Amino acid sequence: MYITEVSIKRPVVAWVLSLILIVFGLFVYSELPVRELPDGLQPPVVQVKVDYKSASAPIVDQEITQVIEDVIGGAEGIKNIDSKSENGRSSINIEFDTDIELDDAANDIRERVARVVDNLPSEADAPQILKQAAGFTTTMWLSVSSSTWSDLELGDYADRYLIDAFSSVKNVGRILLGGLRELSVRVWIDPIKLAANNMTIQEVENALRNENISLPAGTLEAENIDLTINLDKSYNNIDELKFLPIKKTKDKIVRLTDVANVELGPVSEKTLFKAQSKNNLNQKNSWDWYLRKKWCFHSWAIKRNTKKNYWGKKNFTWGFKIRSFV
Repeated sequence: MYITEVSIKRPVVAWVLSLILIVFGLFVYSELPVRELPDGLQPPVVQVKVDYKSASAPIVDQEITQVIEDVIGGAEGIKNIDSKSENGRSSINIEFDTDIELDDAANDIRERVARVVDNLPSEADAPQILKQAAGFTTTMWLSVSSSTWSDLELGDYADRYLIDAFSSVKNVGRILLGGLRELSVRVWIDPIKLAANNMTIQEVENALRNENISLPAGTLEAENIDLTINLDKSYNNIDELKFLPIKKTKDKIVRLTDVANVELGPVSEKTLFKAQSKNNLNQKNSWDWYLRKKWCFHSWAIKRNTKKNYWGKKNFTWGFKIRSFV
């Protein structure tokens, strides 16, 4: 009865308390995250991805997928394991019971996979352990485009500088790349020239591995100074790499340019992405990435912080534009 009596005798106090509750309610409502499923009902899923380039699906299944499945099968709380082996890639989705914490499940899978990393093929990439849940959704797409830079230059610059800059945006959980054409040195072997010099592709591969290296060679200690010695046989530009010695004969030294054409190019020609808008219908070179929020944060807050961040990064350099697709 005290609250009722105060409200009747002092209506101004009642109005002030009501306004405080309304303002507080509006503030809390604007900060509430929007999620497909509430916490405790979404099934925690951990994904293990391994890339094994140039390997067929049966080899990927036998040497990677089955090896990882055997070691993760004993993890606590597993409800279902779904694996897929493709040419050059293995993907395993582990679904856990809803009472299992996603972070604990990911740590358990990461520990078990670490036990068999040495048993995987040396040519395969390191396993990626990814957490998936209803809250881990794509929040925002960003596209980098240029009419003067090539797609290789654009992707290399964005990978070096922009990804780290946007990773620091508050509440961004992960940044995934799309359409990135990684810069690489392409060596095109000429079989006729190779046969003319009585050589095999294995000899060229061994020379590339053994001659283009940078290794520590120990230390040199004196009374007043200690020096670190490095063995640097690396090639810093493509013109130097062309003259890499492959084989020495009685008459001459066979160099890389004698049996192959060397050029800069993408790691894979199969990767392609184009982003077009109403004002840029003929944009040739483009590259994109998308942001995934952390599961417990609001999507609109991340979009606002990201826009604020990338508008400040537009002047990194001249020659490209950053556009968002929300």
